[in-house]
Formats: sequence, C-alpha cells, structure tokens
Amino acid sequence: MRAQDRPAPELRPTVERLGAEPVPLTQRHGRPWSLFTLWFGANVQFATLSVGALATSVFGLDLLPAVLAIVTGTLLSSALVGLFSTRGPLTGVLQLIQSRGPFGRLGNLPSAAFTVVNGVGWCVVDSLLGVFILRDLTGMGFGPALALMAAAQLGIAIVGYRLIHTVERVLAVVLVVVFAVMSVYGFGAAHASAPVAPSGGPVSAFLLVVAVTSARVLGWSAYASDYSRYLPAQSPPRRVFLAAGGGGALAGVWIGSLGAALGTVGALDDPSAMVSGLLPHAVGAVVLVCLLLSTLASTVIDLYSGAMAALVAGFSIPRWVSVLVVGGLGTALAWYAGHGDFASQLNDFLLMTGYWLAPWGAVMIVAYWGRGRRALADPYDPGHRFGRGLPCVLLAVAAELPFMNQSLYTGPLAEAHPMLGSFGLFVGFAVAGAAYTVVCPRPRPSDDRPRPTTSYEKLRSQA
Repeated sequence: MRAQDRPAPELRPTVERLGAEPVPLTQRHGRPWSLFTLWFGANVQFATLSVGALATSVFGLDLLPAVLAIVTGTLLSSALVGLFSTRGPLTGVLQLIQSRGPFGRLGNLPSAAFTVVNGVGWCVVDSLLGVFILRDLTGMGFGPALALMAAAQLGIAIVGYRLIHTVERVLAVVLVVVFAVMSVYGFGAAHASAPVAPSGGPVSAFLLVVAVTSARVLGWSAYASDYSRYLPAQSPPRRVFLAAGGGGALAGVWIGSLGAALGTVGALDDPSAMVSGLLPHAVGAVVLVCLLLSTLASTVIDLYSGAMAALVAGFSIPRWVSVLVVGGLGTALAWYAGHGDFASQLNDFLLMTGYWLAPWGAVMIVAYWGRGRRALADPYDPGHRFGRGLPCVLLAVAAELPFMNQSLYTGPLAEAHPMLGSFGLFVGFAVAGAAYTVVCPRPRPSDDRPRPTTSYEKLRSQA
C-alpha cells in the first residue's frame, strides 16, 4: 500500500473541517467496532425508553406482546442501519450524497429537506426529555433548562465526528451499568397487563407498536453512512453491518422493552417522573443524570446529520453554521412543543418520519443491492439531475395516505377500519421497492462491487 493511501491513525477530537465532500483515503481511520459503541450508545437513551413506554401506557398492549412488537420493529429497522453503514467505507461520502444515485441531484432535494426536518424533530423530542430531567433534578424552569440543553447539544455537534464517537464510546460503558440497575427496578415492578385498553384491538395495537418502533430506528438509516465514512475503505462489510446493526438492535430491544415495562406502572406525561418514581432517591438522581447525558449524545447525532443534509441540499455555508441553524430551529420548536401533549406529539412525529423513510429506504435497497446497483450514475455528476427514485417514493406516499392514522390526519381506510392504520409504513415500503424494481435502469454486465472513493475524490470540488 502506498504511503498516501494508508488510513490515518485515531486522532484526538478536533473541530471537523469536512462538509459534504468525500473523505480522502489519507484521512481514514478507526475500526468497525466503533460503530457498535456509537449506535449502542445512541439507542441506550431516554427516547428509546419513551417509545417503548408508548406500547403499554398509550397503545394498550400487554407486556409480553409489547416486547415482541418492539423486538420485531427494532430488528427490521436496525438491519437497514447496518446495511446502509456498509456503504460508508466503500464510498467515503454521506448517506444523502449516495441517494443522489437513484434520485438525482435535484430529485434528492426532498430527501435532504426531510432529513433536516427529521434532525430538527428529534432535537425537539430529545430537548424536551432533557428539560424534563433537569426540572426533576434541579427544579429549574422550562426556559433555562431548554437553554442549557441547547448549549450542550450544539457544542458537541459543532466539534463533529470524532467527539461524537468519543462521547458515545464512553457512554456505552457507563449506561450499561446504569440501565442494568434500572432494569432490576423496572422489570421487578412491571405488571403483565397494560393500564389502558388496546388501541383498535390487540392486533392493531401490536402492528402500531411495530410501526412506531421501526420508525424510531428508521430515522437513523437516513444518515447511517455519515458515521462510517471515515473508516478505511478496506473495512469488511460484514463487520460494519454487524457492528452498526447489532449495536442499535441490542440497545433498542433492551431499552425499548424496559420502557414497555415502565409503561405498565406509570404515565408518559412526564417521562422522567416515570423513571425516578420507581427508584430510591439517590439512585434515581444518578440514573436521571446518566439519562440526561444519553439524551445529549443522541441529539448531537441528529443535529450533526441534519446539518449535513442542509449542506447536501446546496446551502453554501460552513458545517458549524448549519449545525447552529438546525439546532436553533429545533430549540425554538421545542419551546412551542413543550406546552402540548408529549405522548401524542411523539406518536405523530414517529409515524410522519416513517411514512417518508420507509419508501426511501426501499428505493435505496433496490438501487444498491438489487437490480439497479450497476447502472447508477455517479452521485457527483452535475448532469444527473433527476433519477427514478423520487416518483417511486411519491407513489408510495400516495398509497400510504388512506392508511395514515395520526391526530394531524386520518386516512379513510384507517378511519373506517382502525386496524388497517398500522399498515401504512409497510405498504409504502412494498410499493416503493416494487415500483423502483420495475423502473430502475437495467444492470450492465460489469463488476457489481461498489468502487472505493478514488473516483469521488477527483470530484470533491463539485460536492
């Protein structure tokens, strides 16, 4: 291997300079194992616990079927995170840059805009969870607590990739101990039955929990490669898949199931009180501090990739400025959302993100692992403006409309038959995947292995 092609060693966290351009081979570093700690730490957090609590405290599933639904949804969506992560070392580019292949530069703009919305939305959710914790720990008012959360989140996200990995690596160890203690109390106090009747019947509630749990993890899939693109190009895809998908799946199943257990004994109106109410005072305080740290660590991933999505959309601003814009918007919306029904808003947000991300993910799978993988245009080709992916996603969203079941909009099928409302995400995934399989470019008889970043590096000035 030539000296200039050797991956760089691990370096201490410094402010990241790269934006949407490819990562040069000379700046590659790390091992696939870092993805396990990243995604484990990102999923061992308060939002995962809260989504799990929805299953029993809001949707009315008994504990055992709730756990089965959480396992199903988590495994399905974590597999996509692992699969998409394998593209990072091979290409050295962001996930949304890669989606230009099936969507085109201009056709990719709705996906970039939606990823910004996804980052802002999760910033709102996690900021509110952090405010709940600070309020319970210190008695701090809503405004000062939100300002403190915003400052901490923005600081880490501005520094960027290396600090995010470092924070997640440390928290992955600390949070295992904390949640192990919490699991003893949570599962020990849990009831087998849900405190409310199931929404639309047990089958409907089960499918709804699968959909909501899948939607939570699908939010990560839109930027999975953002956190693997610095790995050396020779990183084995299987190890990358197992590390990224396995870390998220293990944490998601564990913490989501714990949330379902807590949901059988407490309401989701104030998630931090739901946790601290089961624990001795001193233990509860330590647990809440660690939950606060985990919430911060999760938010910075969404802020980082939401800011990157703004750069992919074409905004010619430094990465740190984009972080400030996305984080500032999320903080402002958190101020507004903090005075509403948290459980209802969380459910609506999760389903909204899933309605777009499920079809988008289906197109990406067919494009890079199906029929279209050898006929995709270079994502930096300025002449590739529109691909065939966007019409397929729009068709899938149209097919989802009758199944949509939220407080913002209820489709006719979901209104007449509530059980069918849980099928929206799965219908969208199937329709988009089938449509792109039909219309995608015909494969060329050539090597189907994705090329490393050499060709992309020559086009860095166009990124």
